[in-house]
Amino acid sequence: MQTLAFIGLGNMGMPMARNLVQAGYVVYGLNRSKEKEKTFEELGGRPAESLAAVAEKADVIMTCLPQPADVEQVLLGEKGLLQFPLNNPLIIDFSTVSPSLHRTVEEKAQRSGARYLDAPVSGGTTGADAGTLAIMCGGEEEVFKEAQPILDILGANITYTGPAGSGTKVKLINQYMVGMHTAAVGEALHLADQSGIDKSLLYQVLSRSFAQSRIFDRHYRDFIVEDKEEPGFALDLLLKDLGLAEQMAGEADVNLEAGKKVEDLFQKASDQGFGEKDMSTLYQFVKQRE
Repeated sequence: MQTLAFIGLGNMGMPMARNLVQAGYVVYGLNRSKEKEKTFEELGGRPAESLAAVAEKADVIMTCLPQPADVEQVLLGEKGLLQFPLNNPLIIDFSTVSPSLHRTVEEKAQRSGARYLDAPVSGGTTGADAGTLAIMCGGEEEVFKEAQPILDILGANITYTGPAGSGTKVKLINQYMVGMHTAAVGEALHLADQSGIDKSLLYQVLSRSFAQSRIFDRHYRDFIVEDKEEPGFALDLLLKDLGLAEQMAGEADVNLEAGKKVEDLFQKASDQGFGEKDMSTLYQFVKQRE
């Protein structure tokens, strides 16, 4: 059985790496916070200690990191993974970054004797925990087929989308719509408050109408009703993705007029201290600013 390494043991990466351990793989975990590595060891994983150790030991190397700069540093930086001698590994990045960065990484990975797949995920921490993520995969089709046994452990809706970068293009369109729906939920619930309509009644009605959405279900049932702000997916991460979607639109010569307004709304919420809270707290920001 292949030896795996997982870089980035955060809210998404930890349960994903744990699921691979539970499937019987030897998995080395590496994280900026060493406390996370200790937690992963308690779950049956092994501490990787360094990128050099990852390069030496792993047949498959996975990354799940919050920001494009993190991915660039870990994979392409002066002391990044691709600077070490590699044993022809498969590299899978589950982060959400720009399509152009994925193309750059794939080119440099191939020059280093590695295969590369961009594989951003959707489904949040619930999907990561349950192994039911949607995974959008860009890269060479043979590489996708090679990765599929691992992807099948992590997700329930796995799609090959085309060349490197195409998985992220699909993910960014997904995130664009998540942002739009989140803004709609926040403003609609605030409108209900101000109009004397009970939110639970509104949710019951809209859940059986064309306004129903998975984002409405998630935000209302799992966070707003529970008065929960701890992030399943932080508002600042969605703001980052909206910016990447805007960048992608610019490269495609597309004007996302509504998207710019939603991105501005998220930026204002972040500036007011909501950035590290769950994205559903946009509702709280909308209420607060009146």
